[in-house]
Amino acid sequence: MLINIAIGTAIFGYAGWALFRHIKRSKQGKCAACSAKNSCHTKCN
Repeated sequence: MLINIAIGTAIFGYAGWALFRHIKRSKQGKCAACSAKNSCHTKCN
């Protein structure tokens, strides 16, 4: 029973963290959140 609660908490915790990270990056804009922003040569400057 305790293991089920721990696994459920881990799953919902990760889902919440991933959602928070997605929202935070989407607020920055397309190029600001890109992992290749320092080497990208598009017109997002």
